[in-house]
Amino acid sequence: MEQPQTNPNPKPQSTPPYMKAISGSFGGVMEACCLQPIDVIKTRLQLDRTGCYKGIIPCGATVYRAEGLQSLWKGLTLKYALRMGSNAVFQGAFKDSATGSLSNQGGVFAGFGAGVLEALAIVTPFEVLKIRLQQQKGLSPELLKYKGPIHCARTIIHKEGIFGLWAGAAPTVMRNGTNQAAMFTVKNAFDVLL
Repeated sequence: MEQPQTNPNPKPQSTPPYMKAISGSFGGVMEACCLQPIDVIKTRLQLDRTGCYKGIIPCGATVYRAEGLQSLWKGLTLKYALRMGSNAVFQGAFKDSATGSLSNQGGVFAGFGAGVLEALAIVTPFEVLKIRLQQQKGLSPELLKYKGPIHCARTIIHKEGIFGLWAGAAPTVMRNGTNQAAMFTVKNAFDVLL
């Protein structure tokens, strides 16, 4: 009896792009949850003109004591989840259709494109909201200028116009475009090595 032939080098199944986007988005959410307290502390230290905070740990402790644990997550939004989806889309768009791989040049263009898109469509408006929410101090809702992200957005649009949500867009585009271009290039280089 003859045994069935098996392929000694089976082709590995590739992960569908939507699964990569979902995985990247989930990773972005987890990253945001872990790093948001550090971002709140960084923003408070940057805005501290009176010398109220004496460093990272004293700042975090002061914010916690004065405003509660939840205040360390002020401004947390889903922007991180949305950003990862744009990364997957641009990587797929610049892959070589014959080989399915991303060239170094393709990685640069994909990264820059993803960075510019996310800066304009996602990062800038969300960062404007995040920073405005983070700079508020206190627990008393009646003393806060912004009651939450939606109220903050409405107030900015009403007082500053729709483009108030894109304050600082040019440097954000430059930062995100170059950051993602570099990240995609390095990731692509490591993918080849591994």
